[in-house]
Amino acid sequence: MRKGLTLRTAIAAAMIFFAAGCATIFTSSTEHVTVNSDPSGANFQYGPFNGTTPAQIEVPKKALASFATFSKPGYQTTTVPVVTGIQGATWWDILFPIGFVIDFVSGNANKLETPVITATLTPNPGTPPAAPAAGSPTPAPTPAS
Repeated sequence: MRKGLTLRTAIAAAMIFFAAGCATIFTSSTEHVTVNSDPSGANFQYGPFNGTTPAQIEVPKKALASFATFSKPGYQTTTVPVVTGIQGATWWDILFPIGFVIDFVSGNANKLETPVITATLTPNPGTPPAAPAAGSPTPAPTPAS
């Protein structure tokens, strides 16, 4: 009886292990993403997430998007591509096909190629240059001719 129970336990454990996808077992289900812009202080939208740069967000792999949009008053709205890919661990699922399905349905097969999203914003045409920061030396006025 003890031997049969141990064998059943081992088979059940093996089935659970092999039923889960390799990426689900060996990788995190979220990505830590840093969002920057030049100039800073821009509003961003990345999938269902938004905020003001600079920011760090925790994105579930199922919610990874292929682009991010940045906007700031006085600047043109900018959309930048975000390169995503497939986790290397996912390819082990070829040995266990049910795991392939689990990894893709759960989103754990996905990854960001670079976990930093950066945009350089272009000033709107005709926008005057930004005022000098407080405490900066002010240029001397030019005498009128």
